[in-house]
Amino acid sequence: MPAKMKIRSAYSTLPTAERKVADFILENPARASLMVINEIAEAAGVSVPSVTRLARKLGYNGFLDFRVALASGSSSIESLKSDPIRPTDNDEAVIEKMFLASMRAMEDTLKALPKNKLSTLAEKAVRAKRIFVFGTASSEFLARDIAYQLNYMGYDATAVSDSMVMDVLSARFTVDDVFIGISRSGRTKLLLDALKAAKACGTYTAFVSNYINSPAANIADAFFCTSGVDDMKSITGRESNLTILTLFGSLIVLMARKTAPQQD
Repeated sequence: MPAKMKIRSAYSTLPTAERKVADFILENPARASLMVINEIAEAAGVSVPSVTRLARKLGYNGFLDFRVALASGSSSIESLKSDPIRPTDNDEAVIEKMFLASMRAMEDTLKALPKNKLSTLAEKAVRAKRIFVFGTASSEFLARDIAYQLNYMGYDATAVSDSMVMDVLSARFTVDDVFIGISRSGRTKLLLDALKAAKACGTYTAFVSNYINSPAANIADAFFCTSGVDDMKSITGRESNLTILTLFGSLIVLMARKTAPQQD
């Protein structure tokens, strides 16, 4: 997974000092990839241990590993323009930045995507007796849309968002089911509890989140981390569905291909 995507994914959970380091790196990725740890700490106005803590929180052994990943994970899309939308921007600039930010999010998600696990999920879903798609809050609408598409294709799919229904299902999952959870924050207790219950019943489990350090990453059989569009969240208060919809669009196509009659 690209280093900058990891930073953006974990950003909301970072303490103040580590967030200052993250801000500096996101605003100056090329420069930061050439700096030593003391220089980054000084530029960000924090202590050296704060830089090290950020690197380790993102899953790196230390700063050197983090810097190598930062240098090697540059994005051809992101290099075009990574400026956030500013109050002084005109409408044309806002449109351009939104498109470029969306393209960057798509590219980051593709780089981080475990394609083999998405393929396995498609195979499990094709053979499943029941498919449960869990999502609460704004993810509820995504869960409903995905379940609708699966039902349209002939699968027994149910969107679940109600806490009482989740409690009932927790004891009724089977090895013939597939569980799919959607939580952008990756920390929704209802969904994590349902994920654990499904896993305990031997159900094949998948989880989609924008948060790389979600506890679900260590529980689900398949964990997919998608990239959000930063400006969408900061300005409108809501996340973009673009990358999640594309991931599930790929899943739908894979399932359709696996069930389509083979032609000579």
